[in-house]
Amino acid sequence: MSRVWGLISFWGAILAMAVVARPVLAADPTTADCLSASESSLSLRNQHKLRDARAALLICAAPSCPGDVRAECSRRVGEVNAAIPTIVFEAKDAAGNDLSAVKLSMDGQPLAERLEGAALSIDPGVHAFTFETPGQPTLQKQLVIREGEKDRRETVTFGAAGAATPAEAVAVPGSAGPGAPATGPGVVTAVAANNAGSSPGGWSLQEKIGVALGAVGAAGLVTGVVFGIVSNSRAGDFNSAGCSTAAANDGPPGCQSKHDGVSSARTLAIVGVVSGVVLGGVGAYLLFAAPKEVTSKVAFRSGSFGVSCLPSGDLGVSCGGQF
Repeated sequence: MSRVWGLISFWGAILAMAVVARPVLAADPTTADCLSASESSLSLRNQHKLRDARAALLICAAPSCPGDVRAECSRRVGEVNAAIPTIVFEAKDAAGNDLSAVKLSMDGQPLAERLEGAALSIDPGVHAFTFETPGQPTLQKQLVIREGEKDRRETVTFGAAGAATPAEAVAVPGSAGPGAPATGPGVVTAVAANNAGSSPGGWSLQEKIGVALGAVGAAGLVTGVVFGIVSNSRAGDFNSAGCSTAAANDGPPGCQSKHDGVSSARTLAIVGVVSGVVLGGVGAYLLFAAPKEVTSKVAFRSGSFGVSCLPSGDLGVSCGGQF
């Protein structure tokens, strides 16, 4: 008898272990669950959350749901599947080789641990995608996903060389990149932008006008000096002929003509010198007073201190530091 009870105890323990070890299956949805899932799928569909709407429809399409609810949800599953966009991402290195060890996130949430050529279901709308692979900078790409678009293909390239524009930051190795705090020893970051209002040759309109007026003024000054020399020479001839400036008409013949020549040369000399000085002065003012719009910034950071400098005024420099 004890042997019989022993066998019963043994098989009972085996049966209990089997029951405990048996996987716990999710309970079938109740009628209330089915109705709630059907109703929420409509709201999610209107919000363009197609993937969540499909998940809700799969609940109300379960065999345990009422027949009419199950039939309606099953029909709508097909419609939502047709509307859900799919996209295939391709990742390559700078040499054009395919990369699969790429982690993909969408709107800050993980989407795929690897890119293996499979189409991914995406809700329609504007989404920001982030691509990460070991040994390469993180890439970001913003796309507009359209409802019903299937198997769209997008390629991202890691390590592709890009030309820097004048307004981009140029950083030596060790910098954190444009817009990021500089880190590491001996980091120098320079940001340069074109001077506003400058022509391709490097001269602003005001500077060009200043140079032109300066050139005209210089020519007028040279002309005035020349006519001044001519005036002095004619005055010497006038005096050596015995003419008098007080009564040129009463002197020897030709005195009036010589007097007029001296007066004309002297007038041209005065006009030339005065106009040369005035125009030259205005041109110099325009040239040197032209605004020098410099937007260059140089920053240096090493260890626990950093220094940055910006132009201040026309000829000054303002620097600041953090220690």
